[in-house]
Amino acid sequence: MIQTKKRSISASESHGEGSGSKKPVKKFKKLEVSNKPAGKFQKTTAAANGKPGDKSDKKVFVANTPESKKEYWNGLKAKQKELRQQRRQNKSKELYELSVSAKKVYEKLKRKNAENKDELVQKLHDMLGKENAYTKIATSHDTARVIQCMIKNASEGVCDQIADSLLPKVFDLATSKYGHHCVTSLFKHGSKQLWQRVVDAITKHVVKMVNHAFSGAIVDATYNEYATNDQRKFMRQAFYSELYLLEKDRTIQTMKDCWKTNGYMKKSVLTTVKGHLVQAANKKLTDNSLIHALLAEFLQEAADVERSEVIELYLPLLASISSTKDGTEAAIFCFVNSVVKDRRAALKAMKPYVEKLAIHEHGHRLIMCVLNCYDDTVILGKQIVGPILEQIETIVGSGDWGRKVVGWIFSPADKQLLHPTQIDLLDSYLEHSKKDKDVRRKEVLTAAAEGFCRQVEKNASFWLRGGHTALLTAVILKSFEGEQLARLHRALAGVVCDPDWKVHENEINLDGSALLANVSDKKPKKTEKTTERKVKKLKKSPFEEDKVAAREKLLAANPLVGGVEHAGVHIALKKMIKLDQEKRQLASAEGEEISQFGQAVIEGLPVEQLKSWINQNRPCFLLLLIFENATPEVQRTLKAKIASVKKELKMQKHTGGKLLVEKLNL
Repeated sequence: MIQTKKRSISASESHGEGSGSKKPVKKFKKLEVSNKPAGKFQKTTAAANGKPGDKSDKKVFVANTPESKKEYWNGLKAKQKELRQQRRQNKSKELYELSVSAKKVYEKLKRKNAENKDELVQKLHDMLGKENAYTKIATSHDTARVIQCMIKNASEGVCDQIADSLLPKVFDLATSKYGHHCVTSLFKHGSKQLWQRVVDAITKHVVKMVNHAFSGAIVDATYNEYATNDQRKFMRQAFYSELYLLEKDRTIQTMKDCWKTNGYMKKSVLTTVKGHLVQAANKKLTDNSLIHALLAEFLQEAADVERSEVIELYLPLLASISSTKDGTEAAIFCFVNSVVKDRRAALKAMKPYVEKLAIHEHGHRLIMCVLNCYDDTVILGKQIVGPILEQIETIVGSGDWGRKVVGWIFSPADKQLLHPTQIDLLDSYLEHSKKDKDVRRKEVLTAAAEGFCRQVEKNASFWLRGGHTALLTAVILKSFEGEQLARLHRALAGVVCDPDWKVHENEINLDGSALLANVSDKKPKKTEKTTERKVKKLKKSPFEEDKVAAREKLLAANPLVGGVEHAGVHIALKKMIKLDQEKRQLASAEGEEISQFGQAVIEGLPVEQLKSWINQNRPCFLLLLIFENATPEVQRTLKAKIASVKKELKMQKHTGGKLLVEKLNL
């Protein structure tokens, strides 16, 4: 018979008592009900939760489940919040209570539909001003927003009073993770008089602030946008010598002026400036207008040894210093005065930023300088020309600067794209090159030609999308010949002969800038200062206007028109047609056959489209120009096609139709 555990134990006990055996007996503890709560990851027993099987039992906590993890983290966050509040109360109970009260008012002030904002701002100002708490709470992430909202909505008088409390601690605020936003708000929402006060306060600490991540951006914006010419001069003087930190000299315009009267200062000034430039380069904080101005001055005045040391440091950083006029001049100076090995390394570091540099107001000059004076065209094709061809539509569609870069690759030194002074400036860098410029330019064209042909065949309508782009296309066609020229002619002629081909009346850049400029009725005001600064894009508020409605409004003001009737495209097409005769004369001297754009248009023009063309003035002028610049064979083909619509052509009263009838003797 199999006995149960209980019976076996009792049997052994009775057996032990009766027999007097000393064999130990294993005893089991009784289950006791404890009132202590179960731990986080400890299972609760049925006795603790009531009767087993009771529907009112609490859910047993099971570890490593979504519910347990959520419960654990919620409890942990609650403890952290409680500890954080406790630490604030222990640090300064009065300041903690003040910040809590200020945030309650701030929640009302920040609303878009809030009423009596002036009263709310005044209430906050009375609350914070009496305790002199502005600088104490400006470095916290939550209370810093309170001050920013106050500056945004405050009147000019209250804003000046807030600035009085903040400016004595401007260095601490500018280097703070959250406090630097308060300094930025003073510039953004303050008056011009307040700007000058903030600039003067920053000038006292500019040497320390320029080499900090947060305050460096403020110094850049200050020097670039808000400082007057005298204030910029004083900011530069602080880097020349410690003598100018306490007392400014209005007669010191540039670095050279420091040793005009005291020649012994030259060495000390150059050594001091070099130290600041080296420190900025080591910290990678070179995207700063003030640093660019100092670098451009130093490179012109320093000795060869010191200059070489600084150039070696800044060669990998050419992209970051090419955001201003002074910085671009310094970058070009560093590149052309470096050795071949360092140039190769500089191009490798520049490759990821080629697209951004090519469309930048100042950076495109560096790209054009490299294209014009770097001798190793194989590396040039990989590091510069290749990235440009990959994003060529983005670069061309972003504005005039990108079109100049692309135009220089295929048709360098063309006066239709560049002013003669720009061409002379770029040619002045050739003294640092050994290879003949014609040989180098031909090699660059060879490296880029095939890629360009593929891009045009892929999306030919882009290259005739407006007057500026079509003019660039006409200039590029000058440099092509043979089968590649025929491929381009066929692709472009297919767009011209397309009945549905339309373009915007005003050419639109990819970022919409040209469209906005043309739609606006207001002309930009002329400023007294020259625009030798970085271009700052202002972010549009999402509350001003619905984006869809704004887009429709802009497109309505810039309607689509027929491609052949567009004035700018019409001029570019005429240039392409006139190239036929020029290229044919050059090819006849060498005994070669040349592709003709006019022939490609006539062969691809259907009769239905021809009937539409003769009803318009500008298309008739294009047909007339094709006839004048074409070979006799193409002229006969054109006459045969027009003969089918001769009756309709004679009925036209516009000038183009009359001249075409007269030229063809119809």
